Amino acid sequence: MSLKVKGNNGKIELLFDEDISIEKALCEIDALKNNSFFAISEGEIAYNGLNLTYDEEMALFRRVKKIFGKNIKFNKRHTLSNEEILYSLSENEAILKVINKSLRSGESVVSRGDVIVYGDVNAGARVEADGNVTVVGALRGSIYIKNKGCVYATYMEPSQIRIGNVISYKKRAKKVGAALCRAENGEIILECL
Repeated sequence: MSLKVKGNNGKIELLFDEDISIEKALCEIDALKNNSFFAISEGEIAYNGLNLTYDEEMALFRRVKKIFGKNIKFNKRHTLSNEEILYSLSENEAILKVINKSLRSGESVVSRGDVIVYGDVNAGARVEADGNVTVVGALRGSIYIKNKGCVYATYMEPSQIRIGNVISYKKRAKKVGAALCRAENGEIILECL
């Protein structure tokens, strides 16, 4: 068997062999639905060991949703970094990328959903998202939100914020603590919190 399962308190971890194909992984998951041990209605399911493309990962999480139900959270832990991608299994399939480290100059993060950074986004670092960006730390780098969304930081001093087609560059001003930025009427609005 190329799948091992660990579970505790509503959390299940699927451990796949690294050389397994996506088709075999989906068959292994299908085999779990007949086992009453895995009859959970809410909680979190994580996987490890597979090297998947984005489309393959989406196919895997849709299969998990089909078998375990819509209240299950699907969590992909990246073994080479501190980051996690958490897929909500609601109808909208919202994606949240969580970064548990500071981003240094030259580093960038791209997400098809929201991003939370537990650390600083230093000058020269970049975060690009389709949704909201939250920085629990100092924001000194640049943020690009493709369409609609807000930027929140506990210490706001960005080099650039772009929301859709609206761009705001760093201006000389007093240092700002916690703040929220949003695009409105062709301008970036800064709200101190």
